[in-house]
Amino acid sequence: MKVNIRNRFFIFGALAMALFIVIFVQLVQLMLVNGAEYAAMSGTLDKRVVSIPGARGSILDRSGLPLAYDEKSYNVQFYRDPANNTETDRAYYTSIIIDTIDIVEKYDGEMIDTFVIKYNDKTDEYYFDWGIENEENQKSREKNWRVNMYVSTKLDDKGNYILTPEEIYLNLRDKYQIPSEMGYEEARKVLSVWQESQLNSWVAYEPVTIAYNVNMQTVAEIETHKAELSGMSIEDSTVRVYPKDDVAAHVIGYLGKMSDAQTLADYTAKGYKVDDLVGVEGVEKSMEAFLTGNSALRQGKELVEIDNMAVIQNVLSSTQPTQGYNVMLTLDIPMQKVVEESLAKNIPEIHAEQTKAFDEVNKEALAKGEKSMYDGLDLEKLHLAVSGAAVVLDVHSGEVLAMGSYPSFDLNLFIGGISEDEYSVLKDDPAKPLFNNAISSRSTPGSIFKMVTGLAALMEGEIDPDKGTTLTERISCQGQYVVNEEAVKNGAKAQGPRCWKTRNYDDAHANQDIVLGLEHSCNYYFCTLADRLGIDLLDKWADKFGLTSSTGIELPNEVIGMVGNQDLLFDPSKDIDEQATFLPKLVMSTGKYSIANIIRQYGDDIGTTYDDTQIEEAAKQIVYLLGINWEADETDRNVLKDENGLSMGDHVRQILSEMLGISVKSSVALSQQITSGALSQLQWSRTMTVTSGMGQGIIQLTPIAVARYVAALANGGTVYQTHIVDKVVAQDGTVLFDKEPEIFDTLDANAEYLDAIKKGMKEVVSGEDGTAAKYFKDFNEDYLKKIGGKTGTAEVSDVDLENNSWFVCFAPYDDPEIAIVSYVPNGFTGGYSSWIAQDILTYYFDQKNIVAEQTIPDSGSLVFGDSSATNTDTGEEESETPEGE
Repeated sequence: MKVNIRNRFFIFGALAMALFIVIFVQLVQLMLVNGAEYAAMSGTLDKRVVSIPGARGSILDRSGLPLAYDEKSYNVQFYRDPANNTETDRAYYTSIIIDTIDIVEKYDGEMIDTFVIKYNDKTDEYYFDWGIENEENQKSREKNWRVNMYVSTKLDDKGNYILTPEEIYLNLRDKYQIPSEMGYEEARKVLSVWQESQLNSWVAYEPVTIAYNVNMQTVAEIETHKAELSGMSIEDSTVRVYPKDDVAAHVIGYLGKMSDAQTLADYTAKGYKVDDLVGVEGVEKSMEAFLTGNSALRQGKELVEIDNMAVIQNVLSSTQPTQGYNVMLTLDIPMQKVVEESLAKNIPEIHAEQTKAFDEVNKEALAKGEKSMYDGLDLEKLHLAVSGAAVVLDVHSGEVLAMGSYPSFDLNLFIGGISEDEYSVLKDDPAKPLFNNAISSRSTPGSIFKMVTGLAALMEGEIDPDKGTTLTERISCQGQYVVNEEAVKNGAKAQGPRCWKTRNYDDAHANQDIVLGLEHSCNYYFCTLADRLGIDLLDKWADKFGLTSSTGIELPNEVIGMVGNQDLLFDPSKDIDEQATFLPKLVMSTGKYSIANIIRQYGDDIGTTYDDTQIEEAAKQIVYLLGINWEADETDRNVLKDENGLSMGDHVRQILSEMLGISVKSSVALSQQITSGALSQLQWSRTMTVTSGMGQGIIQLTPIAVARYVAALANGGTVYQTHIVDKVVAQDGTVLFDKEPEIFDTLDANAEYLDAIKKGMKEVVSGEDGTAAKYFKDFNEDYLKKIGGKTGTAEVSDVDLENNSWFVCFAPYDDPEIAIVSYVPNGFTGGYSSWIAQDILTYYFDQKNIVAEQTIPDSGSLVFGDSSATNTDTGEEESETPEGE
């Protein structure tokens, strides 16, 4: 037994000795035989041409005050040698990433947070978050991501990916050797780095940025431990600075990563790197081509020698990059501050007034034992004032002097990438602080549209007296503007909008011309003019004022206003899916009370089932009857007939007979239900025309377009394109682009007509019966004499508290220089919006007084003073519109 043990010991020792000899021989081979070769390889440096971006240009206000500029900064970058891709290599790199995260966060820095798989700890679910809402773009991005991350793209029988987000997350943890004890939040930081490295692998020699704008302590520690942090390096860079925080945030905009495949393709084709930041909103976006230093045209080049970790060892030659151009805006920041401060002050006050009115009306009704007009309504569920906008234009050039949208947000939140939590707060806020209400909000204008109707009637009246009016014609309000006169004679109930002031004829506005019509904001007066004009002429003048066209503003996401007409309701030249709205499809087949459902209900009532395909085709043919050239019947203007004298009902009965076999005689009631019910929603009516004339109904405008319209009234009839970019200047001071005033259209209006319109607007604010006069009772009397204005209160629901609030004005009255628009969605009454305009007007006139007492201002300043001299920290039927607005 002892002999066997001893033999085993000798055998084991011999094997160990043999293994040691083999290892020793291999070591000698490496050191002595191949050592020189490996040493030479380790010292080999590759030559590469490296692109050096230029600094981004600055954004300045009209006086040169910086609103956005670049400061020198440092970023942490990571490079993974593509040749090192074993499990051991990945574990090694992961440990380095973890150590780097510890260093960055130790000095209050932030790592990138881009990993697309998120975890909801409340539901214990993993999900993809692509940062976009478009479903097709999400699918495309997911497919590309899976391919680039080497994740399975296999689908199940239902077309869904087999691997779930949770399975992918766990697989990636395993693939990149993330410690099992590390939680999700820490693991996603590591996976964010791996994700960026993998998505950038098609440019194998370029590192990826994993932490932006780190401080000097971080730089020093990473440089000190460079030997242990293989693949990590420090990049000299710049960081965007927004010194005014939330001032003009919607105008200036901010930077962000390229978020979709098309954007990435477009910019990389211009020489951008995949992780470069680009303008995503505001001027930062619209003027990207001028501001950027990242395009191939501006980049410098360096011929460098790099080691096997892509670290630059020597610079052999270089050409310096060109800095982006500076963009100077038309904004005057002191005025901009006044605008934004006024919005922030007055909109909460308007909300408080709405709450007060709600309580007082209910209290008064209770005291009288009556039912309140707000009975059954929950104040918390009503749409009240929480947002708004104001625009100030130079009437002689279209320059935007100030553009405020409330609420605003701090641009500095977006520097280096906004956190998910901070972005969610902004995105989920019901007041939509990221939304530019000045150019992207479109809503019913109310009585601020009446100047269009008035001028159109005066101008068209010269051509055809039956289509308009004159300066001397007097029209007396009859309370309700009746559009079905013939039917009323036969005992029908009168239909048509009412004037705001009264339902009693004796108390109505009497003997009104255009001036008094505007002062009183008489609905009946402007319904009369609109009825004479017809919707085509009303549209013509809305178009001339630029209300239905882009204003030319150099900002993204401007929406275009619309004034209703038959083509907007239904355009027979277009397919049902190509219409301007969803209404035609709802009327035809998908709505609860659609033509198709009316026919089905008729079949149920008589015990007959019709083929769905035939029903759909019949409904479509009925809808497209609207393409016939209908004319009002001579005996009843509300009855339409074709050139053969056949009515709409005649055609409907014929279609029902041919398509479904329903006899003409038995379908009389059915055809009437279809034509007077569903189909009437797609027929432009006389009621719609007269309602449009007073700014109600199917009409929606933007604040920026309204500002341009008011400026044209004030300047004598020139409609300018608006612009917010003044000039583009190179770093050496060379002016590369200088924006000149651009004319959109000219009204070619008689000066007497424009004077009458402006006089009416003056009486609105200072006349005894002016609809805005009571809101200006505390306004400076001298200033009040120098303005013309108009209130607008637009109904958007059955609850008056939810009305839109508008106020427009121009100043000075005798020689206009500025036009102002203030707009508060769901702001109750137009007079409340005048509070915002009053603050702006007070500032404007105060500055004019200061300038009058001083020397001539600098060429860069405005009529209201050099900004450097001020403290820079400073429609339905039976509808009735309240208070003449």
